[in-house]
Amino acid sequence: MNRGAGPETPIQYVKGVGPRLGAIFNSRDLHTVKDLLYFFPRAYEDRTRLCRVLDLQEGQKATVSVSVQGVRRIPTRKFGKSILEVRCGDESGSMALKWFHVPRGMDSRFAPGVQIVVTGTVKKYMGRPEIVHPEISWGIGADIESLSDPEGPNSAGPSFGRVIPVYTEIEKVPTRVLRKILWQAIQKFLGTLTEDLPERFRKAHHLPALGESIRAIHFPDESQASKLAELVKFNTPAHLRLIYEEFFKFEYLVLRQRLQMEKEHAPAFGRSGGSQAATQLETLLPFRLTQDQKRAVREILDDLVGSEETVPLNSGGAHVLTHTHPMNRLIQGDVGSGKTAVSFLAAGVVLAEGGQVALMAPTEILAEQHYKNAVHMFHGKLNSALLTGKTPHSERTQILERLSTGEPILLIGTHALLEEPVLFKNLCFVMIDEQQRFGVEQRRTLRHKGTRQNTETGKLVYPHTLILSATPIPRTLALTAYGDLSVTTIRELPPGRTPVVTRVIQDRAQKADSYEQIRHEIRRGHQAYFIYPLVNDSEAEGFTQLKSVVAEAERLGREVFPEFKVGILHGQLKPEEKASVMEKFKKNELHVLVSTTVVEVGVDVPNATVMAVEHAERFGLSQLHQLRGRVGRGGAQSYCYLFSAPWVGETSNARLDVLARSNDGFEIAEADLEIRGPGEFLGTKQAGGLAFKLGNLVRDREWLLKARDDAMQLLREDPELRNPEHLPLRNFYQREGSLQFDRLKTS
Repeated sequence: MNRGAGPETPIQYVKGVGPRLGAIFNSRDLHTVKDLLYFFPRAYEDRTRLCRVLDLQEGQKATVSVSVQGVRRIPTRKFGKSILEVRCGDESGSMALKWFHVPRGMDSRFAPGVQIVVTGTVKKYMGRPEIVHPEISWGIGADIESLSDPEGPNSAGPSFGRVIPVYTEIEKVPTRVLRKILWQAIQKFLGTLTEDLPERFRKAHHLPALGESIRAIHFPDESQASKLAELVKFNTPAHLRLIYEEFFKFEYLVLRQRLQMEKEHAPAFGRSGGSQAATQLETLLPFRLTQDQKRAVREILDDLVGSEETVPLNSGGAHVLTHTHPMNRLIQGDVGSGKTAVSFLAAGVVLAEGGQVALMAPTEILAEQHYKNAVHMFHGKLNSALLTGKTPHSERTQILERLSTGEPILLIGTHALLEEPVLFKNLCFVMIDEQQRFGVEQRRTLRHKGTRQNTETGKLVYPHTLILSATPIPRTLALTAYGDLSVTTIRELPPGRTPVVTRVIQDRAQKADSYEQIRHEIRRGHQAYFIYPLVNDSEAEGFTQLKSVVAEAERLGREVFPEFKVGILHGQLKPEEKASVMEKFKKNELHVLVSTTVVEVGVDVPNATVMAVEHAERFGLSQLHQLRGRVGRGGAQSYCYLFSAPWVGETSNARLDVLARSNDGFEIAEADLEIRGPGEFLGTKQAGGLAFKLGNLVRDREWLLKARDDAMQLLREDPELRNPEHLPLRNFYQREGSLQFDRLKTS
């Protein structure tokens, strides 16, 4: 084990840690000195200003200077356990401090008349302010001495009269102890950190050195502390230096991966009649393409069309190879913009020239919808098959046989496409719908099924990849999570689409009126969705006010829509049960469908004109916009009712108001990114890849753009990072295992 004095030194060898605390740090994914130094504060507290006891407010984080008035022990029901209560105050009033289950030896520290400085969150009990488990300074300007860690003064500095960094809590590691350990790590190891960032970029933006920045973030000096607003906003030079470095390293990685992909080979299509195939298929569509759809088709065909190159053969001689680089394109568009039709036309080009195509969707409902569209849109002329978990064994065997013979086929399916027995002989084109529902490995597995070696040239050939997203991607994400993709945007909606009227409902009278309006729609022959966050009440886990699909379906059928037929749909139903419910709803045999968000994408019932969402404040804006997109698909005016409690707060109300005033998915996506972060677009696991320690895609957008420009410049100048100034950055990527160098030569 490395016990040296470098940044990779195990954390237990930092003074004050040891094996016991080391194990606790390890459980929080803090293993080395570098991990510790990069464990940055999540906020800062201003302890330079004292409050009077009289002015303390419920929920306020405050610092007060008080004198001890008395101490008592309050018994609890647990044997041998008690609450320590310290009564104290200043000239304006009195308050209480409380600790649960602390040793009795602590009582003697609070002799009457002792002056202490207290910091914590204020609560009110019987009208009197109190702070539970406060942080204490003994005497004005004294060092912290936490009751939970009475080993001595904090060498990292006092807790009063300065700005204090606030860290994400680590169980059994008091704040005082953490700061003391950080101080020791900085004193001994800060100078061992390597500057990976090229100096010319750092100086061009007037950013401080790495060590200076890390020290200032953990222990702001007086000059920084005076600029509390900048600290709180992570807008100090020290913060901006680390933010820029995070973005720079990420952008260089993404851009270089994209450059590497552009050096790879893929089969070419469209040079021998493929584009005519797209034109012929287009004539079969029951509608005319919009200008945006036509442009999207052209952009895809441009990616697919190859070039001719004379290459040497392994056996000697030469061969004229028609190839292109693997397409790696994202089609993004609002709900109902026609991405599916565009993707099918592209698939038709590949099929016409003998290639196989796979379309992977996240749910069986969506996969089935795609399959039906492929059949109906093109009157059976697009050779297609459906493979899901419920595909009968005999049918599955036939599909696998067709794949093995190399038959040009569009195979539409779910995760079932990833199973080992599903082998393609000539997979040339991979399409992934709602890719945020899939993990990185799942997407890589599907692409790998089409990777093969050209027997004549010995070169690897990769399939083309097209990603479809019904959630418009904000520009900051297009530069980061999707930075290795070419982006096609479809903004234009097909003619005849009427904007959905959206209403936010927050009181009983409004809700009763809404129910009546929904009944009116159903009497006119239309249908309605009701969406709930839970399947059963048992899922509430303490949130007893939350309504569930099962309970509400029974209530709606009994009290609200007794004259109509109500159905239930959720993810816990068996596949055949879900299919049966959806079929009945599509045939208008069910008037109201009570569901979870399983209908968020892929469900297409033009006769449905009402989308009602309970507990709308619990959903993301983009998710609500997707749900709203399930209606308004026919010619009739459609409505979306967002039911929300009146006490949800200003932030939630502001979010819902965005939906009420806008049907523009791009505007909504930008608002959602600002409010909820990238997880709403990428899925939780993928968003982890964008879990910058300090950088924020919305707040720091300006620095993201600067970092991208600089990364592009570096990639043009020194793609292999051979310049001595760039070697530390090259070493960084090699240590991380995220980039392989010397692979950018045309192969």
